[in-house]
Amino acid sequence: MNPAALKHDTVVAEIHAVRERLAEEYRNDLLACSEAAEAHCHALGFRFVESPRRQVMQEAPLQAVARG
Repeated sequence: MNPAALKHDTVVAEIHAVRERLAEEYRNDLLACSEAAEAHCHALGFRFVESPRRQVMQEAPLQAVARG
């Protein structure tokens, strides 16, 4: 296996291990986990910024047209 692939596999394995640990710690409560992560980032001095949201075009529902 090449070094880049090995590093990728190691990083992916670490991400999954952290995710599993957090899921157990927060009893799969995604909101509590997210709030804890945000508080941790603030404690580290990170600043959050909003990114512009993409505008999603909604398609109009198709309507059947009766032909006579």
